[in-house]
Amino acid sequence: MYDIKRLLTLVLVGAVALATVWAGGAQESAKGSDGKTVLTLARFFGDCDETTAGVTDVSQATTECEVIQILTNKFNAENEYGITIQRLGGAEWGTYYDALNTSFAGGDPPDIAVMHGSNLPDYASRGLLQSLDGLYDDYGIDPDDWTGPAQDAVSYDGKYYGVAFDLHANLLHINVDLFQEAGLVDAEGRPVMPSSPEEFFKQAAIMKAKTGAWYFAMDASQFPVSVRLLLSLVAQQNSDLVSSDGTRATIDTPQARKALEFMVRMFDEGYANRNFNYTASQNAFLSGDAAILLNGTWAVDQYNREAKFQYQVVDFPTLYNQPAVWANSHLWVLPKKQNTRQEAAMHFLAFLNDHVYDWAAGTGHIAPRKSVLDSKRLRDVAPRANYAHTAEIASMVPAIQNWQAVEDILKEEIEATWLTGVSIDKALSNADSRVNGVLKR
Repeated sequence: MYDIKRLLTLVLVGAVALATVWAGGAQESAKGSDGKTVLTLARFFGDCDETTAGVTDVSQATTECEVIQILTNKFNAENEYGITIQRLGGAEWGTYYDALNTSFAGGDPPDIAVMHGSNLPDYASRGLLQSLDGLYDDYGIDPDDWTGPAQDAVSYDGKYYGVAFDLHANLLHINVDLFQEAGLVDAEGRPVMPSSPEEFFKQAAIMKAKTGAWYFAMDASQFPVSVRLLLSLVAQQNSDLVSSDGTRATIDTPQARKALEFMVRMFDEGYANRNFNYTASQNAFLSGDAAILLNGTWAVDQYNREAKFQYQVVDFPTLYNQPAVWANSHLWVLPKKQNTRQEAAMHFLAFLNDHVYDWAAGTGHIAPRKSVLDSKRLRDVAPRANYAHTAEIASMVPAIQNWQAVEDILKEEIEATWLTGVSIDKALSNADSRVNGVLKR
């Protein structure tokens, strides 16, 4: 068993050390030795300095990290304003928000930060971010070009606080060979996706009988993929897990019960492996042992490169009343700080807004701008056209404070139904009660 106190201490020490690196960089970042304006940038997406040093051609990028770092290199090399963007230490999203919080507490946050749409309410509600209302026009940013979900992601309490960079959502990744072997294809040999829970289980039984493969694979025990699936299935029933005003839980409902019953059944009947974590589910898919993998936009290009079978990716199917799928967003914000360099920072945000095509084409994420989504240029990037509809059916994470705490509770309670045998009624009741406690803080 892990020593929890020691683990928490190590995480805290790591976050403080990381934030110290951030703070040190921020304090020295106003002007470079050549007199240029130097802005500090806090981001995750990994560390890829060795493969991107001196590179400004985004077409050479193969990962999220390489795309954003090469874009940063390109801005530094080409902008006419004498601005240099300096990335602060730290590359992993798992410790990112701890370090960001510590930098705010120390009074010296970065000039620019990446953020998930689900985290923005926590910071905007505490007055930690600059509102960008009234600034977009001056830098050629058109909020009306953002999709509805993207606008929602950068908004809080009627104000804009960021520049949308993408939508990322759940998709179905398909082993076409297994679907053909099972006969679950149309006349052209294309996989036929289920359109109801009944059809899902009918297909699952056929797949198991004819191929012996898992019909459905997902991370069922590590990251909150289970919460994302639950949210998708509940949204398809025109419901949600939190009330629209964010004041109460709506988890112990007929819609959530129906969704969770579906999830438990696929494990109980042997069509999905209840013990898979993220790596195991991905390995099962890439090794040809699973017909469908539930994972996100970020994995599309990896699977397209690595799959030894005929690979396809599609929108998450509609199993209930209406199309819907879990989605979140990456966006860029300007933390409030004493010596803000807002004009210089906005030039960089405008540059990133102008390059959302490069981000979408290079990562698999969905462009937040309608003009880019509708462009032939992006549709021609394989296999982006296969899941373009996801931009229209995206069901964003509830825009509430403390979503992370809510998500943690949901994950713990619903996964207990297939990991430790807790009843569905008890899991939903417990989750509802505990989440209400968080929302009343």
